[in-house]
Amino acid sequence: MTEPQTPPLVQAWDIIEIGVSDYLNGDGVLRMRVIHVRAEAAHPNIEWINLLGTRLHGRREGQMMMVMVRAAALRRPGAVTRPMEGWR
Repeated sequence: MTEPQTPPLVQAWDIIEIGVSDYLNGDGVLRMRVIHVRAEAAHPNIEWINLLGTRLHGRREGQMMMVMVRAAALRRPGAVTRPMEGWR
């Protein structure tokens, strides 16, 4: 019998919204569309995850950025929004 797989915390095309204390060098709330998640993000005990994405708010909207995000922040309800299947 195989164990059910848990979905990843975050994956490409997800939108994240996290507070300033939940990512390194934060300068306010971050709302970002994820483009790439590094492979080590699948490790169950990881504390920080490297994400590449596009900022979705503020004067730097559309800016590509790489951020280190607390994995615990991505586990909070509402922090990650998944697009509907077939969206891509």
